Amino acid sequence: MRIYGFFSTVVLSFALFLPGLHAAAPRVAVVANSYDNVEKWLDLCRVPYRSIGYAELDDPAVYGRFDAIFFPSGMEPPPETNINILSRGTSIQGVTLKQGHYSLDRKKLARNLRAFIEGGGSAYFSGFSWDILHEACGGFDFFNAFPYIGSAGPVELSPLGDLRCFVSSSVIPVNMAFAGWVAARSIAGADILATARFETPRGGREGPMIARLRKKRGEAYFTSYYAGEAGNQVMRFVVLRVAHRNILDWLEETAGRWDQSPGVTVVDMLLPGETSRRYALPLERGCNTVFLGGPGGHFQADVYRGEEIVASRQSWERVTAVDVRVGEGGTYGLRVYPAENGRAIAFAVSVKHGLRVFPYFKRAMLGFLFVSVIAALILINRFINPRKYSGRAR
Repeated sequence: MRIYGFFSTVVLSFALFLPGLHAAAPRVAVVANSYDNVEKWLDLCRVPYRSIGYAELDDPAVYGRFDAIFFPSGMEPPPETNINILSRGTSIQGVTLKQGHYSLDRKKLARNLRAFIEGGGSAYFSGFSWDILHEACGGFDFFNAFPYIGSAGPVELSPLGDLRCFVSSSVIPVNMAFAGWVAARSIAGADILATARFETPRGGREGPMIARLRKKRGEAYFTSYYAGEAGNQVMRFVVLRVAHRNILDWLEETAGRWDQSPGVTVVDMLLPGETSRRYALPLERGCNTVFLGGPGGHFQADVYRGEEIVASRQSWERVTAVDVRVGEGGTYGLRVYPAENGRAIAFAVSVKHGLRVFPYFKRAMLGFLFVSVIAALILINRFINPRKYSGRAR
């Protein structure tokens, strides 16, 4: 029984051990492009970044220098920018490639990109950069095997999951500014964050507009809709998720210790002129926990239904945990207020479902059960073979 007590002590000690948290500043790169002004949103969200050229993607060492890389629409230089035309009047005498022209090895690029994502990197893709993501991770399928069929005009996005929580709305009206945008029929293996019904030259179609592909330790986001105007909640959501994924990982390190069922997650920050942020939280009947934190900042969280506050907590700890018990499952509101030192700091929210007992509860119980089974087998063996354990007469 001493062995039983020893193993029980080891299991419980492991369960209660809480390693320290760490969230380093993200290293972000943006590939120079022609169509997607994602740099505007990075500047607005105070995310430092380095611009890199399309040709640099051929170097495997580049991927090791960054935690997040943005691959916006229009990265490849247009063909006409890489040729010299010799002519006399209206007569063309010759066409040659410009000095310094380059062409990437797409298979090598796909291998480098996949290794980057699987190794824990986060990546952003928009519009015409879909093919690079497809070559690295696969999954894209198109109507009539042709990507560029979306018609210009208004479109209503139907947000799902984390995006639905972020925008607190069931509809996001957007305007597709040009014809020929990338319209997928499906993206296999992806978490679809928004769908839409849209027009094409062959009639109305419906498909995913925003998607997340998880690959081992990392993830990639793709969006058919991208625009730089202020107030664009889609761009805000995607840019902050990619640039500050390390903060969500940092928070999940704490939230995951309680062995609860996962719910929605948020990565956000207050922008100039904002005093708080509001989200729509799907909660389950019974016990739920809202984890909130950002390195270097402190926050208050209010959970409410209608006008009634059902839970509220302000903590000076790095991670605030708000336990919420509700008698009816459904969509509740969450409002986050920062302290003075949290107004310009990115933060993350993670919702978990189920009772919080103590850290690593399920693993501790499994370990306890394992030790109990071993102890029971030893006792049974002693009972069946008493002579084997009896002392020798002297």
